[in-house]
Amino acid sequence: MKIRKAYIIGILIIIVALGLKFFVLQKPDTRLLYTAQKETFLETIQVSGIYHKTATDTEKATTYATYQSALSALVTARQNKDAADATMWLKRQTVIDAENGVNYKNDNTTNPATKEDYTTLEKLSIDSKLVQAEKDFRSTETKYKEANISIVAAQAQVSLAKIAHEDALENEPLLTVFVNEVYAPKVSLGQKVNITFDALKDVVFSGKIVYIDSVGTVTSGVTTFEAKIEIIDLLTEIKPNMTAIATIELIRKENTIAVPISAIVYQDGKAYVQKASSDDGALTPVELGEKGFAKVEIVSGLDSKTAVLVRPNSKSL
Repeated sequence: MKIRKAYIIGILIIIVALGLKFFVLQKPDTRLLYTAQKETFLETIQVSGIYHKTATDTEKATTYATYQSALSALVTARQNKDAADATMWLKRQTVIDAENGVNYKNDNTTNPATKEDYTTLEKLSIDSKLVQAEKDFRSTETKYKEANISIVAAQAQVSLAKIAHEDALENEPLLTVFVNEVYAPKVSLGQKVNITFDALKDVVFSGKIVYIDSVGTVTSGVTTFEAKIEIIDLLTEIKPNMTAIATIELIRKENTIAVPISAIVYQDGKAYVQKASSDDGALTPVELGEKGFAKVEIVSGLDSKTAVLVRPNSKSL
């Protein structure tokens, strides 16, 4: 009996030792993991802006007058071009007449006006007329080209004045923000925006994108796109030229699986993830959907509650 009891105790000691080895003394999993699950795939950016009120009647009248002035300048520029064009061709005809005079003088010795041989002074005068005619033509040609430049500049002023006047006619107060070119492709009309004013930080206003520039503005080497945000249920405490922070929703997809971008492995143009349970480093093919700046949607290939390596170190890579 004593031998049997000692045998049992020995087996128990071995079992406990093995348990300590595998469960207590086992090193923790230090790999960076992410558990995929159904969630709201949401990505936002924050940009600062300035609130502009609806223009007064005086401001509207001023912008309209500026617009009309720009239109008048454009008409004048076009008229100047037509005048320069007519003058240029008159000068061109003068050059042709002078060239004919030089050619006649070179081919004949008798001056048709005096019926006598050309004097040296008469020959010099004929040559001088051609030189002067060519100078006059080049001068008018330059003015004609400058008239085209003036028209382009006048058209640009008309466009700017028109935009300014249309802005003044807006019926709703707008928040103007400037979006960096990195994020601009993902900003579109109708996107939801949350706004917090510096003067009223405890209140979050809702809004939406109602305008975004199609051409960016470069300032100190940085390209930004102007966007305008319509604010809903604006309080009277908010005054013109107050600053605010706008949180723009770039992506919102409900009930979808998304993983960090760094969890995606690309091989031969296909996308893969490495499951945490894959001890041999095998990769699992996945189909990607919406791509954000931090996460990417998994359309198929990965089940919910599956842990994947955020920075895969697969043996197959």
